[in-house]
Amino acid sequence: MQDNTRLRRLSSLPLAFATLALLGAGLAQISGAHVSSAMDPSSPSFHMAADDSNTISAASNQSLLWGVYRPNLYFGTRPRLPDSVMTGLMWFGMQDYHGADNIRHGCEERDGFEKYGWLKHDGRSFGVQQLKDTANNVELTTEFIKVPGGEHGGSWGARISGKPIHKEAPMTISTIYYIGLDGLGSLDLKNTGESGPVSVHGFTADLGDFEFAIEQTKGASSAHPIRYAGITLPPGSVWRVKEITREIIIQHIKAIHEHGKTDVNMEEILGMPNSMFSSTPPTLLNFQLNYDAPFEFEVRFNSKSSPNPVTTESINSGLDAAVKAFDQKFEKTFELKKHGFSDPMVDFAKATLSNLVGGIGYFYGSAIVDESPTYEDGQNEHLEGPVARRPQPNPQLTAPASLFSAVPSRSFFPRGFYWDEGFHQTLIGQWDNDLSLEVIESWYNRQDNDGWVQREQILGDEARSRVPQEFQVQYPEHANPPTLLTAVNGYLDRLQAAASVDTRDVTNARLDPEQAQQFLARLYPKLRSNYNWMRKTMQGGIRQYGRISRSRVEGYRWRGRTMGHTLTSGLDDYPRAPIPSVGELHVDLLCWIGYMGRNLQNIAQILGEEDDVEEFEDHYHAIRANVDDLHWSEEKKAYCDMTVNEDDESVQVCHKGYISLFPMLLGIVDGQSDKLGHILDLMYDPNELWTPFGLRSLSASDEFFGTGENYWKGPIWINLNYLAVHSLKTNYLGKGPHQAKAKKIYNELRNNLINNIFKEYERTGYVWEQYNDATGHGQRSHPFTGWTSMVVRMMQMGPA
Repeated sequence: MQDNTRLRRLSSLPLAFATLALLGAGLAQISGAHVSSAMDPSSPSFHMAADDSNTISAASNQSLLWGVYRPNLYFGTRPRLPDSVMTGLMWFGMQDYHGADNIRHGCEERDGFEKYGWLKHDGRSFGVQQLKDTANNVELTTEFIKVPGGEHGGSWGARISGKPIHKEAPMTISTIYYIGLDGLGSLDLKNTGESGPVSVHGFTADLGDFEFAIEQTKGASSAHPIRYAGITLPPGSVWRVKEITREIIIQHIKAIHEHGKTDVNMEEILGMPNSMFSSTPPTLLNFQLNYDAPFEFEVRFNSKSSPNPVTTESINSGLDAAVKAFDQKFEKTFELKKHGFSDPMVDFAKATLSNLVGGIGYFYGSAIVDESPTYEDGQNEHLEGPVARRPQPNPQLTAPASLFSAVPSRSFFPRGFYWDEGFHQTLIGQWDNDLSLEVIESWYNRQDNDGWVQREQILGDEARSRVPQEFQVQYPEHANPPTLLTAVNGYLDRLQAAASVDTRDVTNARLDPEQAQQFLARLYPKLRSNYNWMRKTMQGGIRQYGRISRSRVEGYRWRGRTMGHTLTSGLDDYPRAPIPSVGELHVDLLCWIGYMGRNLQNIAQILGEEDDVEEFEDHYHAIRANVDDLHWSEEKKAYCDMTVNEDDESVQVCHKGYISLFPMLLGIVDGQSDKLGHILDLMYDPNELWTPFGLRSLSASDEFFGTGENYWKGPIWINLNYLAVHSLKTNYLGKGPHQAKAKKIYNELRNNLINNIFKEYERTGYVWEQYNDATGHGQRSHPFTGWTSMVVRMMQMGPA
């Protein structure tokens, strides 16, 4: 009785579209922001066509064309091409009618998985992922392997398998694998799976002719035949496949109800209708495979230009070889067994790195930017936020563009973040040098002519669907910490140690001196432009407030401040001056700009830009002086921000915490300085920042500790802890009067961080966004294998 009531309720639900034929029109209306364009200049095929003589670039683009570049999904593939073919996996439980309300597709914390993530992924050719969906009692494994060959990025195979988490409990699962086409081209269903594998032939201008096959390799049963549905969608709509699939199911239920059928089973009720919903060729094909026992099926994509077809045998042999190669390369790169880590800790590190590289995505679409004029500094200071700071706000869609980037969190932040990405690429560069450089260059290709890079890359309707409206607009006066230079600096370090590296390997090709010179020469003008934009746009006031410093120029403040937040700093709710003011100066920003100049000086030396070397050196010396002159508080024995009081008198704002550490974190403060000693005391004091789990973000003695949103007001963040560990080892262990204490803190802090992150991974199945300073428990977003993955880098660094 309950099931029949549910059936009637589902069939009578008000539909978003009158029929599935009208569904396409409705989607076109909703997706009006989508703009078609010519070939995106940053896409691989563009580079190959424009630079055919560059065999290294061509080889890299071929090996990186296809991938699991849809990190917001539990499993999805696409090429690094705009408006092209996309595939993905969905599933739901068929125990009752509620299954259609809980289709799994995009990574969602509310799905309540016991755990999920890549166990091994090399970033280029293969990956193995585990997903434990407790509510549906199914443990899924997704395996992905690429087979090179041909002129269109090769072919690939995916294997999806499942088994009950609890063998004594039932598992009734409906899986749907879909193939979608978002641009020009064709999909032609040749075989629906009634006799032999499902077969779909297709064509696009960028991929040429290709064929998909879907075949059940274990658990197939005549009682559970493959079902299908096809529909023609407007361009840019494939990402809404979950919503569309639910509408198909509801339409099917409605048809069953209208025909008065009562002797239908759950599989029929919640099944694809085995029909096409348009007379025109489909652009979305759903294939439904239902199981009540352990199962396995394969998806094989074969490029017709490749002489190397993907078969079950090649998937088996390819995966076996890829797993062995991954394990060997991992130990050779990170030497964790050599450092004494146990097998479970090594497996944890492999999974953490794999989730980072497996979370790399290709994003394409328009952003929303408001370039309208702002009020002049000093006017309307009572108006908070970027919108209020504009007389006539005017957000506009930009031209479509692409980004190749890792993401902080597949579930909560599945898009590119500027200050996160520098940490991501610092680790990825250790693993795959040239993959990291592809990402770095993609980010700087997003830079505008003034040198501004959007701090959050929200490209296209799909990305915007995951972001609250108030955070979607980007503003060209808003910066973010320039951490990508940390990754570039890591590249320079690898260049110095590259004598024994095989540069014929596509992962290391740009460690060849000539290739490195070409890459740096291409990147350097953009780095310099961004540096000049930062210095100009973030300029703060020194002279007008009577501040005494050796430099009258080097003082900066974050734009985009509100009373409670400085989102642009990356430290969100960390306490600053109580009232935003043009008279503020921020010590962390001054250190970041000094850090930029120091790294650009190194690149300029490599490229022989002698005038630039001298200029950057002058800037850096002036910044080091002003860090002390403007921001050191002799009373607090700490580095502090500055602001002005109601009489426009300059005063310091001291909230001890991560902000106070920046001169040490970025290697600005001298190892001989007494100020370093005070920083180390602040770090090691349990009443201030020290905990058994890592450094807390705000001193426990601060009046704002643990208050309000409590995002950066006490919890432990791994990115800043990594900067502390790295700087201690790099800058302060081998010299100066504080080296003994620096060594002690380095070893204890590194051990505390590694042990707690691993312990929480074992306890919860996840790596977390932040950790509680009192318990060490992981909290907020998960899995957060963005900058928390820097734990692998800390493991690699070894004890002092």
